[in-house]
Amino acid sequence: MQYTRYHRTLGLGLAALLALAGCGKSADDEGAALLASDLTVLRYVPADSPYVLAALRPLPDDLLDVMEPKLDRVLRSYQSLLRHTVASALREGAGDGPDAEELERIMTVVDELTTLLSIEGLRAAGIERDATFVFYGHGLLPVLRMTLSDPAAFEAAINRVETRAGEGLSRRSIEGQAVREIEAEQVRVLFAVVDGQFVATAAPVAFDDAQLGRLLGLTLPAENVADARTLLELAERYDYTEHFVGFVDIRRLTEVFVGEPAGLDAELLEVTGINAARPPLSDVCRAEFRRVAAIAPRIAMGYNDVTTEVLATHAIVEVRDDLAAGLATLPAAVPGLGIDAGGLLSFGMSLNLRAARDFYEARLDALEAEPYECEQLVPLMAGIAAGRQALQQPVPPMVYDFRGFTAVVTSLEGMDLATNQPPTRVDGRLLLAMDNAPALVSLGQMFSPELAGLALEPNGDAVPLELPQLAALGGSAQVAMTNDAIAVSVGADDAPALERMLEAEAGAPGTLLAFGMDAGRYYGFIGQAMALEADEPGEEMPPEVEAAVTEMMAALSELYGRMTTSVRLTPRGVEMDSRVTLKE
Repeated sequence: MQYTRYHRTLGLGLAALLALAGCGKSADDEGAALLASDLTVLRYVPADSPYVLAALRPLPDDLLDVMEPKLDRVLRSYQSLLRHTVASALREGAGDGPDAEELERIMTVVDELTTLLSIEGLRAAGIERDATFVFYGHGLLPVLRMTLSDPAAFEAAINRVETRAGEGLSRRSIEGQAVREIEAEQVRVLFAVVDGQFVATAAPVAFDDAQLGRLLGLTLPAENVADARTLLELAERYDYTEHFVGFVDIRRLTEVFVGEPAGLDAELLEVTGINAARPPLSDVCRAEFRRVAAIAPRIAMGYNDVTTEVLATHAIVEVRDDLAAGLATLPAAVPGLGIDAGGLLSFGMSLNLRAARDFYEARLDALEAEPYECEQLVPLMAGIAAGRQALQQPVPPMVYDFRGFTAVVTSLEGMDLATNQPPTRVDGRLLLAMDNAPALVSLGQMFSPELAGLALEPNGDAVPLELPQLAALGGSAQVAMTNDAIAVSVGADDAPALERMLEAEAGAPGTLLAFGMDAGRYYGFIGQAMALEADEPGEEMPPEVEAAVTEMMAALSELYGRMTTSVRLTPRGVEMDSRVTLKE
């Protein structure tokens, strides 16, 4: 069947429908045993899959009771945005835009699809709270599986879309299984309901029924990821829950191209001509590409705290032990860094510059001791000489005293996005962490009469600070100092808050970067920005779309309280922790 805009729209709509079913659950209540049970969707996932993202347990019912009404508002608002986006994209197709009849037909399909963008629509399509899903690689090829509470209702929903369109997707039978498909150039996208699950995958058009049957799970893998206990081990190592856990295995992905691919990967590289097109790799190159992949062999992620008040996620780029140990020396202790200070937003970073220099030099030493010889990696060696030269440049000793900073903005006044008006007043405070803070102040006093007149002592007590640059931000300014830090506040921030900032403990060990914000106000700013984009010439936003944007951002601002994110360098690798609090 010819690949038309209708098929693309229908296919994208099916993908969007799947993305909305993000909370999975199973009848098995044995906790982490789900991650090692082949009675779940994991039975279809090969043990050697290079990437897996799985949700096997739902968010708690009381949490969903709070979230669903607000998310329903978001989904219903998204209906207007989707209609507007699709219509605009189709009209703007340069020389390839649809005629009026085809546009009307496509928008009819979109209208039917958008009826599914609501909690009620999802339930009517057989997608309940007890849906589970897994997205994984059958080798390199992607597969998504989602359980359905009512497969017949799901089929009926898709049939209604096809009926409204006046044309259905191509259908075929693979090993007795009914399959819908979209063919575009050399790629075939397949959709099917198998064993009460919706399955979507993509494959080269040259694949035969036996190969497609393996992708669809009609033929089960000899060993699955549950048997291998891969996800269970990840959950135990990083304290993940069954609500969401996953990984991307860099070494397995690399091995497909540098080793001897097996299974569907071997067949994929053969039918696509990649094997014939790529130059043969020498044994040296194979070994060195494996060496590079071993630097960061795997990325893992998952939920590690799920309550009615908090959703917390963790992700890690696992790093080779010796490199992780070196990276872990780079962060420095900065008061308050990594601890949510409240206010509109907070952010900060830390860095031990001496440790960074030593780490960089050690990496240059390691490259010189064991240089790359593969012709495709030799260019990496060219930077060694420049790196050595950079290390020879003199650096003022005071630079090495720097350890990082934290900043807190409690409020902004007078900012107008519509006129690009910057804030007329900022209330907040900034802390600069230094190994010898009094020396930095003494240096500043040599060049500034205002600083020279300060009665500032390293005892943590705040004193007034009168600088023209700070006065322009509105309100008063104060400064306080200890031997290890200098803190300045502007606006209405009071002296006790400034002094507490200096006394604060550092956050989690290894914190390199940290960010926190009031999510409600953030989504308010996003709503304003999206509306302003529509005011640009040629980008007018219809009133119904502007109303949808406002409603969507309002729903999100009523759902989320605060959001915090931190990046840490630890002996395990590069770790990122995110935490979202929910409003009652």
